Amino acid sequence: MVRSFLFLLVLSLFGFVSPVAAQETITVVESTATPDFPLSITFALTAESSGAEIVEIDLLYGATRSEVLSVVELAVEPATRVRVEHVLDTQVNYLPPGTEMTYRWLIRDATGSEFSSPPQTLFYHDQRFNWSERTERNVTVYWYEGGEPFGDELMQTSLRTLDVLQNEIGTQLSLPVRIYIYANNNDMRSALQSNEVEWVGGQAWPGLGVILGAIEPGDTAEVRRIVPHELSHQVLHQATDNPYGGLPVWFDEGLAVYNQETRDVGFDGLVQAAAEEGTLIPLEALSSSFPADPDQAYLSYAQSRDVVAYIIQAYGEEKVQELVAQFKAATPVEEALQLVLGVSVDELDAQWRATLPTPAAIPTPGRGPQNAPPDRFGSTSAGGVGLPAPDVAFGGIFAGMPSWGFLALAVTCLVTLFAVGGGLLLVLLRVIGVDKRV
Repeated sequence: MVRSFLFLLVLSLFGFVSPVAAQETITVVESTATPDFPLSITFALTAESSGAEIVEIDLLYGATRSEVLSVVELAVEPATRVRVEHVLDTQVNYLPPGTEMTYRWLIRDATGSEFSSPPQTLFYHDQRFNWSERTERNVTVYWYEGGEPFGDELMQTSLRTLDVLQNEIGTQLSLPVRIYIYANNNDMRSALQSNEVEWVGGQAWPGLGVILGAIEPGDTAEVRRIVPHELSHQVLHQATDNPYGGLPVWFDEGLAVYNQETRDVGFDGLVQAAAEEGTLIPLEALSSSFPADPDQAYLSYAQSRDVVAYIIQAYGEEKVQELVAQFKAATPVEEALQLVLGVSVDELDAQWRATLPTPAAIPTPGRGPQNAPPDRFGSTSAGGVGLPAPDVAFGGIFAGMPSWGFLALAVTCLVTLFAVGGGLLLVLLRVIGVDKRV
């Protein structure tokens, strides 16, 4: 009912309420949507009017679950029978395989009468592979290598995950979820957006109910890592979906990693090392997005998992369910944590960090001894070189001489030295005959 109301609201905002008169004069002869995954979807319409000429046609389309429609105005040569076509470039306007689309047409004639066609659906499928499929409890798994045993493994892992999530967050899937498992990373990447980061091994679109993963048949560890992770996103999204606010990313990703049956290798070491080096990422910074840098992204996932694990261990699973209920009500993160756990984001972060090693002390660069020896102004001691005090720098006959006197004496000595040296040079030149006249 809500979906229908919103759709009619969109139509009314665009002025697309169709008079009954148009229903009697305009008819749809043919309406099709032909997918060519992953390149395009071609929408085509043939319509005719028994009255005035058709002058305008709009195509409305969008993902069925999104309740948001794109409107395309198509060029029409006025006539009583027309054919139009629109090619949606899905390389630019990306859609993952498994997306269910809804589309319809709005047709106007020269009198201003309008006709709205009934909504049609399209299943945007990756037709390049010969998929097998199986459905249970609102989950459909698709695979094309590995035969029935691999399909069994995928489905059983999915069902175990649903049971775990039922206990953790107290809910099940209310809408269908489709899981596409590609046999290798190259095949999966050909189905992803072209600019996707390299390290992605699986991806979920909770708003569309779609999961993609790359798992080689027989790789049980990867099945038990990717499927629970991505399915957790789907269940949590359906449990908290609301039009006002979203989940903190650290909670969403942390719960997903926590629910994996196969732990990520190295995550424990990442957190320990970051704690010792003082390079942990503040929890508040992980609320909206994770870094694109792979090393920082891995650390973000590892930290988020450990924070969720800490909440469950310190506060209990019932508190996780209460947090989920608060996020469903669009309660801001800070307020939700205060209501359920009695702490702020920063306080939760501090509590968790207190369970980790403290950063290693970094020694201050040496600046020599901080306490001077008692005989610092004395003479050279055995085995070393001492620095005499400034007022006795030279000692001996110059002791007690004022500084101006010492400078005057030094200048006199220099002048005398130059004079004697110049005289000796002249004598030498005469001896060797340089100064003789011819």
